[in-house]
Amino acid sequence: MSAKKIALYSVLLITVIYLLLCLLGPSSYKFNNDVRINGPHKIVYLLLNDIKDWSKWFSWKKDDPDLKFTPGNFQYAVGANFSFEGKKMGTGSVIVEESYQDSFITVNLNASKLPSNLKQRWQIVSESSKAVYVNLTARLQGEIPFYKRGYYFGLKKQLDEMLTNDLEGMKGYIENLLKDSFGISKTIYPGNHYFGIMNIVQNNKIPSFYAKSYPKIYNFLDSLKIPITGPPAGLILDWEGSTGQVYILAALPTENKLPNYAGWTTFDIPPMECFKLEHYGSYATLRNAHVKLSYLMDNSPFTLAPPIIEEYVTSPSQQPDTSKWLTNIYYLLDQKGGYSKTLEQKKTLEDQIKKEEEERRKKLRDVYR
Repeated sequence: MSAKKIALYSVLLITVIYLLLCLLGPSSYKFNNDVRINGPHKIVYLLLNDIKDWSKWFSWKKDDPDLKFTPGNFQYAVGANFSFEGKKMGTGSVIVEESYQDSFITVNLNASKLPSNLKQRWQIVSESSKAVYVNLTARLQGEIPFYKRGYYFGLKKQLDEMLTNDLEGMKGYIENLLKDSFGISKTIYPGNHYFGIMNIVQNNKIPSFYAKSYPKIYNFLDSLKIPITGPPAGLILDWEGSTGQVYILAALPTENKLPNYAGWTTFDIPPMECFKLEHYGSYATLRNAHVKLSYLMDNSPFTLAPPIIEEYVTSPSQQPDTSKWLTNIYYLLDQKGGYSKTLEQKKTLEDQIKKEEEERRKKLRDVYR
């Protein structure tokens, strides 16, 4: 037999085998599986919704150690995304398309080594207050063309293994975080003298309250030649969940305690034990940090003492990348074994202003006696 015939028969044989693989290969792909996680519903949703941490648990990162992972402009909730490049999945991206009321998120995985986009829905179902099931359903968008089915002959096994391992990886990651208390340390808050502006503010208007207050505080302290000893802070004295109101102090730390100037508030915090969390991310993601700290408080023998302190270490004007913004959050631990809610024992804002004005007038009377 001539070399040409051998080559021709070889090509025909390969073609027949490939067509047979196309005939037997997948025309579509679907996946459905779940995993039980020892963790509360809200925490699981929060961590699953925080897409910047996916690279720490998805299985193809482990299978492809050289995988390059690039976070997008958003890391949380709808629009959060990242891109990747590696041997196993090729180049592509993941984007959150739906995020619904602590219930489920839907993501779209685009990869050059997949026949089409892989749509995934992660649904969280509570088993108890301390455990949930996470159900993952996934499907390729559209039908795989007949002539490509041979190439993707082993796709079902590959994706089944990958997605099952993703579920197990997520379970291990979340349970280990809970076991390690999210890396939150119990430490000593050094104490501080704060000076600033106190108000009752709607939660969604805190940024505008800060934007108006901090320049005034800086200017006032500068006019008195009083040095500022640290980053700006927000002191949360109490909040009302039903109305979204927060009793808050926009403040700057000073070396010494300042007198009570009319219209201003001084607030001193002594050294005391605390839980401290170093949170990186935009201010919109601070809620995530508070959920973690609240979970830790709820599962500890300690009682929360007011105020909750947020130190805004990174200046947004100096660092445009929001993922690098550092906020130190302190939950102070009550040393007296009890905690009365500040809003229940404090006066209304109008009463507070009236009290400060009466104190100011009393001081003036004492001076001129």
